[in-house]
Amino acid sequence: MKVAAIVPALNEEGNIANVLSVLLRSKDVDEVIVIDDGSTDGTAQASRKTGARVITLPKKGGSGKGNAMRQGVNSTDAEIIAFFDADLINLQEKHISDVIGPVKEEKAEMCVGMRVRYGGAPELIIKLDPLLAIGGERAMKRKVFENIPDRFIKGFAVETALNYYCLIKKLPIKYVRLEGLNIIIKEKKWGFWKGFKNRIKMFWELFKIRVTLRLGRREFK
Repeated sequence: MKVAAIVPALNEEGNIANVLSVLLRSKDVDEVIVIDDGSTDGTAQASRKTGARVITLPKKGGSGKGNAMRQGVNSTDAEIIAFFDADLINLQEKHISDVIGPVKEEKAEMCVGMRVRYGGAPELIIKLDPLLAIGGERAMKRKVFENIPDRFIKGFAVETALNYYCLIKKLPIKYVRLEGLNIIIKEKKWGFWKGFKNRIKMFWELFKIRVTLRLGRREFK
């Protein structure tokens, strides 16, 4: 099955080439697509230099991660879709194989990569609440993404919605530890106050989507 790796990106000029170079080397990936979500820096140019396919969305300031992910899916006919964040540090080919492998091998409909952070075990977080598995590194059958109602594909909410869909449909999910993988934190990318503001916005969106999902369960086919 064809695998497309989709990288949503907003103002990631300084780091995105590091992520794309690893994805382009991976034997598990057939196509690498960058969705430049209206960046105001050189994200698109830096991405094209690596040889990745780049699609630039027109709205400056970002139309939201969920919409960028959807545009990526719409731009490919791949049967397996894998998403990777543009601000990853120390991405390795093994990380890519670990995320994509279970879906390619028909062991799961979706596989979520869990970065090991804050000295905690991601397995514990998942046991407490599977909806908290919001890692940006995940692979899935195309139909999983396509079955998410449009109104749930907004901002950071899409990852929670994907988890919810698989859980209520009782689809097999795999969770894999991505040892050594990290990200550039928001406060470092955008400065403390802007980064902190965006972090609070992310947590608020995650809270809202949990309520909305419960109320809109019937919308999931």
